[in-house]
Order: sequence, then C-alpha cells, then structure tokens
Amino acid sequence: MARLLVKNGYVVTVDGGRAVHPDGFVLIEDTRIAALGAMAELPADAQADEVIDAAGCLVVPGLINLHQHHWYTLFKGLADGYLLEDWITGFVFPLVRHLDDGAMRVASYLDGMEMLATGTTCSLNHSVTTTTPSMVRAIIEPQAELGIRQVFAKELRCRTPGNPNHPLSLDESLAAMAEEVERWQGASDGLVRMAMVIEANAHWIAAGMSTDELVRKGYEFARDRDLRISGHIAGGTLSLDKGFLKHLRATGRTDVQYLMELGVLDKHWLMIHGIHVTDTDIAQMAHVGCHFVYTPSSEAMRGGGIAPFAKAQAAGVNTALGTDGPMVDYSVDMIEQMKICTLMQHVRHLDPTRMPVERTIEMATINGARALGLDHEIGSLEPGKRADIAIFDMRKPHIGVLNRPLSTFVSAGKGTDAKAVIVNGAVVYRNSAFANGPSFDEVLGEATQRARQIAEAAGHGPRFAPAWR
Repeated sequence: MARLLVKNGYVVTVDGGRAVHPDGFVLIEDTRIAALGAMAELPADAQADEVIDAAGCLVVPGLINLHQHHWYTLFKGLADGYLLEDWITGFVFPLVRHLDDGAMRVASYLDGMEMLATGTTCSLNHSVTTTTPSMVRAIIEPQAELGIRQVFAKELRCRTPGNPNHPLSLDESLAAMAEEVERWQGASDGLVRMAMVIEANAHWIAAGMSTDELVRKGYEFARDRDLRISGHIAGGTLSLDKGFLKHLRATGRTDVQYLMELGVLDKHWLMIHGIHVTDTDIAQMAHVGCHFVYTPSSEAMRGGGIAPFAKAQAAGVNTALGTDGPMVDYSVDMIEQMKICTLMQHVRHLDPTRMPVERTIEMATINGARALGLDHEIGSLEPGKRADIAIFDMRKPHIGVLNRPLSTFVSAGKGTDAKAVIVNGAVVYRNSAFANGPSFDEVLGEATQRARQIAEAAGHGPRFAPAWR
C-alpha cells in the first residue's frame, strides 16, 4: 500500500462542515484519502513513502471544469471581436471541416497539460463536432495518459432536416453511442467517464439540427445508463435578426420551457451558459434538480451578457463553473473563472455580497462533482474519497500578505501558482513538470504547426497578421 503525506498546508476541505485546517495534513493511501486534519492530530508514528511539504500553500480539492471544448486550445488569439453567432458561422464552422484525429490528439495533450498545470483534476469535454470512434480515441487517450480525470460528452447527432448529410439515422447514432459508452466508461482505473451532448436550444431546433424525437430518445438513453447530458442554453446576443430573441419569438418558449414541455428535464442535465434564463426558468430548474454551469469569461469575451447565477443559487439550483475554451476566452484557468464569477455577479446585482469567494470555490469543487453525480468520490477532501488534490503556492509577489487566504486565493491567485497536483492518489504534476506523457515542448511544437495549417486552410490566415487594431 503506497502512502503519500501532504503536510504543513492550509487545508481547505469543502466538506459538509466546510472545515479549514490552517496548519494541516492530508494522508493518502493508494488512490484515496485515509486521514486529514490539523498537524497536531497527525500521529507521531505515521509513515509515508513520500512527503510533500505544503508550508505556505493552500491544499484544496482538485478543481473541476464542467464545460470546455478541448480542441479550442489550438486557436487561441484568433477570434477577437466576434459576437457569438458570427463567431460560430464565420470562424468555427470553417475550422471544423479541417479537424482530423491528429489535431484532436495533440489538442487533447495540450489542453490536459494546461488544466493540470493550473490545478484542474477533472473536466467535462463537450463535443461540438461529429466524432468517429477513432476520433473519440484520439481525444480520450492523451488525457488518460497524462493522468487527469475526464468526462467525455459525446455528441448525439443524426440525419435530420437541418443535417441531411449525416451518415447515421437516430437509432444508428444511439447504437454507436452505446458502443462508445461500453468501450470507455470506467476506463483507466475509473479516470474516464462518458456523458452525452444534446443540443436542444431554440437555435438548434429552429435550424432543424435537433428534433423532438432526438431529444426524447437521447434523454431516455442517458437516463437508463445514468449518463449526464450537457447542453448549451439561452445564450447569444439579444438580436431580433440572428440572436436569442429571434428564436424566442419564433418558438414562443425558452429553452428550459421546451425541455419541460417534453418532460425530459431532470438531474441528468447540465445546462450551460444560460445568459438569458428567466425567473420562471430558474424556478423550474430548481424544481427538477438539473444543474447550471457558468462560463463567465466566455460570456464577457463575446459580449453576450451576465447570466443570473447568484439568483439561481439563491433559488436552490446547483451551480458550477467551466471555462468554455481558449478559442473563446483564452484560458482554462479555473481560478480565473472563480474571480470573474464573483466580479460579474457583483456587477450584475450591484451588491458585493451576492457571490462570496467561498461560493465560487464550491462551484469549482463540490458543486461540480455533484453535477457529475460524483460528489461521493471527488469534490471535497474527506476520508474515503478519491485523492484529487491541488496544492497552490501562496508565497508569490502577486499574492503578498495572506490576511484572508481564501479571499486572496480567488482574487489574487493564478492557476499557475499550482505547485503539485494529485489525481487518484498519484502526483501527476509537480514544479512545472508532468509525470506522464510526452514533453510539453514536443506537444506545443506540433500543436503550433497543426493550428497554423488548419487555420490557413479555413481561410483564417489573415488573422495571424501582427496588426494593431
């Protein structure tokens, strides 16, 4: 039995009592937490095969990124200045046609490395492309090799009026989904889990990309296998020509109301973005127990608005955080998301008490685990849970005096303050080095080359010009 001791740290448990141990320890046996508490409670004869001295560091549950698109990391810096609808049609769609397994694989390595290096130990990867079995393998395997926990949400798409060239019928797509779930669910010692993407927002329904039958049958498939369903809702600009209001006027119902009318909205759904959800939507979400995922820097970068997450929290909706993707907002740093979440909610409500940093830490840890149905395993530091832990060095010039460590962590800290990251009891990142996988320089070199080739093939070459706008 391998034993790892993290000692002398400021241990933030996010357990049921929200215990904090200013001078604490965490003892790990194999993949799970065996004990934790104040250093004064550590038995004198406690033995460990390895010791990490966390003096001057925060020791927190590994951060959980509930919404990101891994291949977006290839195209950082190219997509400034687009509203959401123009970004999708004018920037994203041309890129998608040139993505292949090789691009997906190197993007998965790069994305996984950035997450580990900023303290994230688990993410949900929301597929926005049509993936083949070989492409799914190219996405999942690199992050499994790196040792990060992942939930791959595979898209449910089929031949529909708006997607007439898709090779599969709905029943064939569901059969293919079943094969992928069978292949990957629980792989790599449980580090890999599967979920489903169902796009049921007004834009997709109006475009004929999704249908009532697709949503119903997809939901039944996920419910029967207890898979989570990830879906974008209530996003985009308030435009009568091409944005959210156009489709709201055409359908006469919000995205939440549509799912309620179909009778499918429940705890399996992760509702993403939700910039324009109504008070009625929030009440319905709280009633059925679905989950609400905020990506604040993404909404801000696209000029979409500020979603009502403080209001949703107050109504009893489980709220979590995601990053969306570097092609949108340049980062997968979850500390950045926590800070922006607090700032944006305070601005929306003109009230500096509406989103305390403690709430955003919960959103990035235990709430994310609850949304995935994994709160019995991860999301807090408790004996018996999986040892997913991030250790952040707080002895940095940009941090300074630690009068209130949690406030300073969220408001002044950076993901790159991560000193060590532990997933499933294994140290997978420490002092800027990854324990597994290829070298970062190798990955970055290939990713840079592929990104340039794909962007130019998609017609985005002019965006590389070093012009001052």
